[in-house]
Amino acid sequence: MTKFLQIFLDASLYLLLIPLLFGSALSLVSHRNKSLVVIYFGFFAQVIGGGVGIIIHELSHLIVALLFRHQIKGVALLRIPRPNDGDTSLGYVQHAWQTTSLYQRSGNFFIGVAPLIGGTVALVALTRWLVPPIFAWWQSLATGASTTATGDLVWWKVLIWVVLLINISVGGFDLSTADLENSSHGLFILVVFYLLVLIIASLFFTPTQIKGALLSFMIPVYWALGLALLINLITLTVLKLLGRAHVLTPPYRT
Repeated sequence: MTKFLQIFLDASLYLLLIPLLFGSALSLVSHRNKSLVVIYFGFFAQVIGGGVGIIIHELSHLIVALLFRHQIKGVALLRIPRPNDGDTSLGYVQHAWQTTSLYQRSGNFFIGVAPLIGGTVALVALTRWLVPPIFAWWQSLATGASTTATGDLVWWKVLIWVVLLINISVGGFDLSTADLENSSHGLFILVVFYLLVLIIASLFFTPTQIKGALLSFMIPVYWALGLALLINLITLTVLKLLGRAHVLTPPYRT
């Protein structure tokens, strides 16, 4: 029982609590940034400043919905809103599921939070591809060992990485009320499955082994989420400062 409890506490901390805190803060700040961008620059500015992130956001919903065998009724990865007609949607994935299927119902949780997963995967993948030394540094922090990446930082790749990082961070991590509501449909089933997996894991692995594996996998994820949160906080600070200095004026309404 003590062994299972330790594994449960470690898994809940590293796999659930820390990502939840990062994800919640990231979603809130990102949502505020979008609101300020709309106020100062209009709805179309969201497409320019966060279009790649919006596409990844909706694509994440779509991929996970397909993985859980949901029926896809409509998809728009990126669209131009018409706020004058009450249309403020930048993209959508309409899906349906069988209420009698435990598999499809449990998928609702992952579909709802998929943008956090998809955005993080995109940031980690872009970092590994465009700036390998930075990714190697992340890995060294995860393993505690010195890791050497082949190649140096190339300025144009760093520039592309920074631009995409900002675009995805600002546009891709904002969870809507509909996303959160959709996630609640599969939460109970997910909790039961989570406990079963941990019980089985406690039969074959020690708490030290589980903790080491979780940290090795999750530390690059924490760095990606932390970097996205930092970018959003900087963006929020700049927008607010420019607004208070009256450099930006709010001709638009949300």
